[in-house]
Amino acid sequence: MELNLHGETVAIATLAHLQQALARAQSLAQCELWLTMAEDAEQGPALCMLKNGASAWLMYLSGQDDASFHSLGDEEEEGECSYWLANGQVDVYPAAWCVDVALCHRAMAAFFTTGGTRPVAVEWQPD
Repeated sequence: MELNLHGETVAIATLAHLQQALARAQSLAQCELWLTMAEDAEQGPALCMLKNGASAWLMYLSGQDDASFHSLGDEEEEGECSYWLANGQVDVYPAAWCVDVALCHRAMAAFFTTGGTRPVAVEWQPD
């Protein structure tokens, strides 16, 4: 698999290697992280995490049928959270999409160990 952390791409061969990369992401205040089966994330499957402090959300791209999903946290949560992307752009998404960063890390590990299937520990909503 390939991991792209805020514009830097590395090959991920083992779960331990993935956990090291996730620890690096955790040390950043904000980041965009992609874990992909293919070089091109749009070829899928791909899992993306956007993180800003304690706020994070996930996007899953199947790549096969263009189906995409985003994480769903507390549906009652109001407001928005902004995320700094690797290209310098700042995007804003609903706070209701935010899930715990630790859950994002578990989802990344599950994506890796299952060969790119959508992690079942996350509640997903189709886009």
